[in-house]
This record gives sequence, C-alpha cells and structure tokens, in this order.
Amino acid sequence: MRKMLFATFTACLCLLTLTACSGETAPAGQSQAQQSRSLDAESVRITAKARKAYEQFDYDRAIELYTQALEKDGENYAALSGKGVALAMRGNGNGVKKDVADGITCIEKALQHAPDDPASCYNLALAYKIDGRSDEAVTYFQKVIDADPSNTWSYYGIATIYGDRGDAANTVTWLRRAVELDGENVRNAARTQTHFDSVRRDKAFRELIYGEE
Repeated sequence: MRKMLFATFTACLCLLTLTACSGETAPAGQSQAQQSRSLDAESVRITAKARKAYEQFDYDRAIELYTQALEKDGENYAALSGKGVALAMRGNGNGVKKDVADGITCIEKALQHAPDDPASCYNLALAYKIDGRSDEAVTYFQKVIDADPSNTWSYYGIATIYGDRGDAANTVTWLRRAVELDGENVRNAARTQTHFDSVRRDKAFRELIYGEE
C-alpha cells in the first residue's frame, strides 16, 4: 500500500504544466482508517494499471480503470482519489467544469474513508487549485506538509498560488522551503512556469531562482 500512495504523489509529475509540480516526493504511510480492513486484491491490481495510464496523461483510460477498481471495492480510497484527480486534470484540459466538480467529489469521498491520507489531501489541493479555490488548496497543501514536512511539491504548490496572486514575499518564502529540499528541480520548474511571471523581476525571487546577487 505504501507503494500505491507513493505513486499517487509522484504522479504530480503529470501536472507540470498546471502547478509546476515535478519530481518525487517522500512516500506516505497508510492512514489508520484504512489499516482496519484489507482492500480487494483485484481492485488494487486495477488501480495500479489506472495509475500508469494517468502517468501517461491518458486520463480517459485512467478514469475508466479507476471506475472498474471501484466496482470491485467501493471503499478503495486510492482509486477514489486517483479517479478524482484524473477527472480534475481532464476537466482542466477540456474546459468541462463538471469533470472538475466530479473529481473534487471523488477525492472528498476518499478522505471520508481515510481522513489523514496525505496523497488524497495532495490531490484535493490540486483539484481545488484547478477549480480556482486557492485558499482551500493552500489548506490541503498544508495538511500534506503537516504529515510529511519533506514534501517538496506541496511547498511549491503553495508558492505557485502566491505567484499567481503577485505576492512576491510569500512566493519566495514558500519557494525557499522547496528549494531547500530539491533545489535543482524546483529552480528548473520555477524558471519556466507562468505562475511566477508577475514576480519574476523581484530581487529576492531572482536571487533564489537564478542565483543573481
């Protein structure tokens, strides 16, 4: 199960163009809620296939497979969370707001089964960000950080939100924390992502990301 949750986090690589989220994050453990029962083995197997489709940007196939996994075990919170973020990503690409809304519903349901699951909190933060609910996105990125202080891309996710707002001071504060964990990948992402266009001339930003003095 740790492997499943880790893959959910690393699937943030697929969201590079949205949140500048890239690279790997630390694996999260099982939530206490989910440890009390075993998941259906076939549901877990199908979830792994769905995850691979998601990582290949094939959101339609991922959603189809996650749905199959949930037909085997409706309490498979990893499948619910995975389906939710795949729906949100598809909605972000095709402009269908219902996909995003349905995705959020799926992830929120996953958190009902496993309230402390960091991977689902991360996916909900991404989905809220897509939906323009940036304050709620920050809240859920922070939940991930509380559970896993080494989760680079949650710090980065918060930084992108402040970057979009043109808040240079907070952008740099959160980016610095991400840089401390994974400097090369964070700097490479921040140099190219449009989230930071409004703060790109800020002196502290340029010192941190470009090494200028």
